[in-house]
Amino acid sequence: MIHSIRYGFFAAVILLFAAVSAPAAYGQSTILPKACVDCHGSEPKFPVRGIRSQYLTSGHRTLGNASYANADDCQGCHTNEGFVQRAKTGKVDTKQFVSNPSEIGCFTCHAPHDKGNFSLRTTARVALANGVIFDKDKGNLCASCHRARRMPKDEVRPRNIPTESWGAHHGPQADMLAGTNAYEFPGKKYASSVHTALPNATCTTCHMALPAGRYSLSPAVGGHSFRIGGEVHEEHKLNTAGCTNSGCHGEMKQLTGTHYFDKKAPADYDGDGKVESAQEEIQGLLEKFINERGTGLLQTMKDAPYDAKGKFVNAKTQYPREVVAAVYNYKFVLEDRSRGIHNFTYAVQLLVDSLKALDKNFNDAARP
Repeated sequence: MIHSIRYGFFAAVILLFAAVSAPAAYGQSTILPKACVDCHGSEPKFPVRGIRSQYLTSGHRTLGNASYANADDCQGCHTNEGFVQRAKTGKVDTKQFVSNPSEIGCFTCHAPHDKGNFSLRTTARVALANGVIFDKDKGNLCASCHRARRMPKDEVRPRNIPTESWGAHHGPQADMLAGTNAYEFPGKKYASSVHTALPNATCTTCHMALPAGRYSLSPAVGGHSFRIGGEVHEEHKLNTAGCTNSGCHGEMKQLTGTHYFDKKAPADYDGDGKVESAQEEIQGLLEKFINERGTGLLQTMKDAPYDAKGKFVNAKTQYPREVVAAVYNYKFVLEDRSRGIHNFTYAVQLLVDSLKALDKNFNDAARP
């Protein structure tokens, strides 16, 4: 019996070796079809392994909020199956759960086994919640999920602030880039930075540009990590390739000792007595609402919606429209996560006007 098992094992090994070796005798380089080798071979046409390494560091894979919701229209962005259904049919069944859902991954945005290539599932232009059309080529796929789900005209009114998740809905990047769908105070004019109009200023141009030089091996910067910056050799490195390769900026550097781009703001918007980088000015404005010191306007006002540590407090207070608007705009800019890079002018105007609504003594003379 033992001899039979051993014979069977060695026979299988010999047959496998023969199967692998045979193609070489016939002048072939692989036993797999070429379409498979293009991705899965040792010298692939498409760098799937490297891209997969990048994806594994992305927010789509690492952030819990990317894959936790599976109903009530959430599955269209938070599950692979829901997104594919929405890309194919334009809608999802909001009353149904996705059976055995999987996370957002390679086959969410691409269908190589169906199409034979890595083209995007959709690049159709996107209608934002307020009807404004977002059309940025490949960036349209990103915008189909990274957009506000609500409109200020429906949300901003005298009311309580019901939950910490209340607001535009966590990812209003498309709306910010388009300069729309935040609360715009009556009597104020609002504008956008050049990023709104430039055809090269797209999601993929900046977030997927591959860094050059010694830092290009890091899977946590650029490419399918979608990250502008990451830790490389115990230092935080910003990827400026998207700024320079697109032809928009002749040169762009990282501000020494910070996580910010070295792009100086036009004025001192946060009122700290110095003109800093654009992102530092936005951060300074955000900290006037909520900060680690517990001195922000949304932390110290009567029945404040946030405590000294910046944690949301459901006080069930009926706030006036101005306060509700300020909270909406604060969250809109904060959850855009670019600290003004996507649309600096619009972000400054929203924050300055909101601070003025909370504090009539706030100096808004520098407002663009």
